[in-house]
Amino acid sequence: MRLRTRRAGVIAVAAGAAVVAIGATVMATAADPVAPEIVSATPAEAGHETEGKYTAGDYVLNVHELNGDGEGMGTTIGPHTAYYSKTLHGTASWTPVVIKFSVGRDSDAPTVFAYPVPGPGKGVDCVASGTEAAPLVRCETKVSSRP
Repeated sequence: MRLRTRRAGVIAVAAGAAVVAIGATVMATAADPVAPEIVSATPAEAGHETEGKYTAGDYVLNVHELNGDGEGMGTTIGPHTAYYSKTLHGTASWTPVVIKFSVGRDSDAPTVFAYPVPGPGKGVDCVASGTEAAPLVRCETKVSSRP
């Protein structure tokens, strides 16, 4: 009986440690939700080299270009619509560092995907797919098509 009690105690401690480890991983992921930058081999569309291109899927897509303090510009894009942002690299007084996406009619909805703003002279092409309940956003940094 004593052996069973010890074994149950060891199993409980191991299970607890596993839950803590999984929780720490989830919290670490939530603390840094910005996806790594992906550079595309395909150049940006002519005339849109330094812009952000955001294409919504079957749902409303909210795009927020934000600086390090979380301040910035946002736009709501209707289903099956493409939007070009000329403010991807900011203005004289504001410089964004991240692009965050949410879905639905509420522009303050939780972020479903985030991507770093590419360096100067580069654009970004982001496409939303999936469903509103299970959105998928994929972004690629685009280089200039000019030599």
